[in-house]
Amino acid sequence: MNTWKLSWSGLRTVTELEIKQRIRSKRWIWALVGWVVLLGTITMLVMLAARSMYSVGYDDGAVVAGAGPTVFAAITYLVLGMGLVIAPAFTATAINGDRSAGTLATLQATRLSAVEIAAGKLSAAWLTATVFLVAAVPFIALSMAWGDISLAQVVVVFLVVLTEVAVVCAIGLGWSAVISRPAGSAMLTYLSVVFLTVITLVAFALSIVLVMVRQPVQVWGLPPDVVAEYGRQVDDYFEKNPDKDNPPPAPVEKCTWFEEERQVTYTDQIWWLLLANPFIIVSDAAPLPEGAAQNLADYNQRGVDPMASLRYQVRRLSDPPELRIDECSQYYDGQPGYLVTYDDQGNAQVTTKNGVPVQVSPVQRPVVNVETPVWPGGLAFHLLLGAVFFWVAVRRLRVPYRSLRAGTRVA
Repeated sequence: MNTWKLSWSGLRTVTELEIKQRIRSKRWIWALVGWVVLLGTITMLVMLAARSMYSVGYDDGAVVAGAGPTVFAAITYLVLGMGLVIAPAFTATAINGDRSAGTLATLQATRLSAVEIAAGKLSAAWLTATVFLVAAVPFIALSMAWGDISLAQVVVVFLVVLTEVAVVCAIGLGWSAVISRPAGSAMLTYLSVVFLTVITLVAFALSIVLVMVRQPVQVWGLPPDVVAEYGRQVDDYFEKNPDKDNPPPAPVEKCTWFEEERQVTYTDQIWWLLLANPFIIVSDAAPLPEGAAQNLADYNQRGVDPMASLRYQVRRLSDPPELRIDECSQYYDGQPGYLVTYDDQGNAQVTTKNGVPVQVSPVQRPVVNVETPVWPGGLAFHLLLGAVFFWVAVRRLRVPYRSLRAGTRVA
């Protein structure tokens, strides 16, 4: 057998054989019907909830996210999550199951190469899983009808989801070639999915304590001694006037720069752990509406787009920590005659009730850079992981065998 010989006829033969074996049972039809009913039910519930909360349109010429992005994100996350659950069922026992049944040796005894057998099993499993994903297209079209969802966004997201499912299929195929028992390979495949989706988040959360340090930071605000004195004045006021609620204003004119040691978290050193999560990859890959990419924070504030929000939060985590902090503006909040607002980047803006600026904070938070995508790195890692498992499957399918575990059935 030529292990790495790949021909279209050989690939098609194995693929057709695998698909015929899968559709022989009528259970997959009922599973597909149940999947469509589940998608339809959840879609309608999300649409009803979103319709009562959001509207679609423009605010002062800026893009406003309405119900469309919310419904689209809900459907996408559901399809991706279910795809990651369904895919292992198609490949986690593809090799060791055939070996236990004594049918694998029949394929290996033909002129088919190891890579043709592995690729045929992988493509058949991926095509079967794709049928379930394609069933979600009508519901995605409904989200497009609600507005703010372009065809390009649907196509890109759908292709990334299909790629993620293919990677999981390859992982399952690799485990089925390494582990002799189908139950063991299925368990390890699902554990791999859990690792990518859940453990990555847990690892990031637990790693935060490793990047927390105490160091001096620059603070624009009231020095500690001034704050202590102001606190005593407020306490004295309430002791003498228990029935009143008009304490003396904070001495904001004494705001100045001072240095203070505080705990700083360098999430920019560990944020890359999140790139292995399929949901973050899909969210970052989703194209933004026209005009939103230039100011993602503003778009995120004006409406609700779960994908854009997740994308924004990941970008924030990738930024270095703020070592210059504004604490003076907060003392204006609640004082008669003043209004404290925050722009799309979180910078404080203090004005009078008439809109006249009275104080400008010297601290400006950096703008989140959304022009450079980060999802290609995560997707490349997944493709490499899938390629490694596929390579393992091909190596384990080559004949003659070098060694077999005791009790392994060949034919």
